[in-house]
Amino acid sequence: MRSIGAVLLIGLLGLAGCVEWTQDSQGHLQSVGLPGVPVWQSSAPPPAVTPTQLGFAPDAAAQMSGPVLVIPSASGAYHYRFYQNGQNHCAEDVQKMMAARGAIASSDPAPYCTDQPTEPPARGGSFMGF
Repeated sequence: MRSIGAVLLIGLLGLAGCVEWTQDSQGHLQSVGLPGVPVWQSSAPPPAVTPTQLGFAPDAAAQMSGPVLVIPSASGAYHYRFYQNGQNHCAEDVQKMMAARGAIASSDPAPYCTDQPTEPPARGGSFMGF
């Protein structure tokens, strides 16, 4: 009887829009929970984004190396800055961006450098996804 009640509760929360989940670009489930409070998260990291996936020609992508500057926004979009071999200034660029953020109020997440950039998670929130 409890399991039926739990299924009904989950169904009602889903219909009310109180359940949210995220998926990677291949459609693999990454997290499930209440908006902003995941109850379950995948232990598998999302796949890394490569310069060729973002439209760079293969020969141009081969000339890029080092950490990638990831600039997330509050809207959920990510911007990436790849650097040419020997010209990687990711850490310096993050410092400049953080100094500029101090002058204005911003709700965007902080930019960061990473060797494994990932796509932003796709969000879902309807009962039909379960």
